[in-house]
Amino acid sequence: MGCLGLVGGLVALVLLAALAGVVLWHTGRVSLWFAENQSAKTEGVAPTDRPWPPPGTPAGEEPEDRWPGPSLDASRVGDRAAFFVRTNVWRVDLAFSEDEWRALQPTGHKPSVDFNAPDGKFPLRNDAAPRNGLAGVMGLGQPWSKGRVTVGGVSFDDVSVRLKGNGTFLNSFTALKKPFKVDLGRGHPGRALAGSAVLNLNNLVSDFSSMSDAMGYRMYREAGVPAPRTAYARVRLGIGERYRRRPLGLYVLVENLDEGWMAEWFRGRDAALFKPVTYELFKDLGTNWSAYEGIYDPKVRVSDAHKARLMEAARFVTGSTDAEFGARAAEFFDLEEVARFVAVTSAIASYDGFLFNGQNFMMYLDGPRGRFGLVPWDLDQAWGEFPLVGTVRDRERASIERPWVADHRLLERLFGVESFRRVYRAEMERIVRELFVPARLRAEVRELAALVRPTVLEESDYRRGRFGEAVKETWDADGPEPRIDDPFRPVHSMHRFIVRRHESLEAQLAGREKGVVFEKRMLFGK
Repeated sequence: MGCLGLVGGLVALVLLAALAGVVLWHTGRVSLWFAENQSAKTEGVAPTDRPWPPPGTPAGEEPEDRWPGPSLDASRVGDRAAFFVRTNVWRVDLAFSEDEWRALQPTGHKPSVDFNAPDGKFPLRNDAAPRNGLAGVMGLGQPWSKGRVTVGGVSFDDVSVRLKGNGTFLNSFTALKKPFKVDLGRGHPGRALAGSAVLNLNNLVSDFSSMSDAMGYRMYREAGVPAPRTAYARVRLGIGERYRRRPLGLYVLVENLDEGWMAEWFRGRDAALFKPVTYELFKDLGTNWSAYEGIYDPKVRVSDAHKARLMEAARFVTGSTDAEFGARAAEFFDLEEVARFVAVTSAIASYDGFLFNGQNFMMYLDGPRGRFGLVPWDLDQAWGEFPLVGTVRDRERASIERPWVADHRLLERLFGVESFRRVYRAEMERIVRELFVPARLRAEVRELAALVRPTVLEESDYRRGRFGEAVKETWDADGPEPRIDDPFRPVHSMHRFIVRRHESLEAQLAGREKGVVFEKRMLFGK
């Protein structure tokens, strides 16, 4: 009886502690504690961080920088096209005082987590958070701080910097190699580097190959889809007296989608750009713009005409009959450009975005034409990598006839229009014939692997080993599907995906294979 009473008491204590944790989490107090404490005790913990200084370095000395990479001079680069070259590797130094580094760390607020979301629809927005996305939903904010930045030998003081991202931000929470957004123009109107005021430094924490973004955006642009350009960066970090130039390793620089990018792509035409976060794109929310603004998150100034057109499109998509939709869809959507976007997204099996979770893409409105189109964003888990949709083999054989996961209001309506299906099919055939060519893509993997390897080798043993596996030209025979929560599961193979996905694409186009349809949206995979 005494033992049973003791066990009962312990169980009660555990339950009370769990209940208290839930209550505190939902008030934002636990997430704030987590943010303040974990980010302050990170050195030597995360598998992305290499011990620094290296063992054997004399006390008080800074190790000699022997990186063999190129010394590109940013002062000689006049525009974005010359800066964002896929094979450029820029030297980037970020330096913060101790107070600036402390101010950069995440803040806490009330989360809005629902692990029992219907049909696996994890919440995407949190009204208590300043930004959309998973980090805000989990109760973590990303405040702006100040620092000093040098890119390709060109230095800037009093620069606004914040942490960025959602999955990449959370996956590197206990690491120093964090994702950064650098805004040269914030507080300094007109200040820019090679025509770009904002630098997106993505830390590649979810992409062991280090080339998913670079190859993905190139594929979209070559297909004729509006998309950003990329370059690489070798980043070093300084924090007060702790570090002066601590190497963090390889980053990918993704061109910011803003007025400058739009002016170049749309050739000066009036256009608006949005970053939607919703499972129900173009749902009718009424005629008050305030109901749409937080969901569609405009990235440039939008006029009253832009707002009215988006709301009109929402009424059309939501309320039109099938016959009306088929007859008038081309008035609201650039069917050829949307078909290209969906075809590339399906071909590279990019599921951390438009096809699955209602985020990680952009949407433009070509004002004079009144038509909407789509722009890719956040491709670090493209090329069949995203583990929350089916198995590796499923993603290699994913259906091109029904490429979305579970329900998708817009695509269901578009694929119900014969003219759209015809254009989509033609675009997919062109992409498979001209762009998704294994010999071409595998050569690109080899080229980028050779380019980035010297910088990856500066990172931890864990990162170096995973990189080697990701770009290896051979792969093991199929075995049991690894658990998605296993951090040491087999690395996603770029060469394997390219070969097997191409086989499936050709087979589906020839009618020899149906392809895998993902009927349900599962929160934690299959």
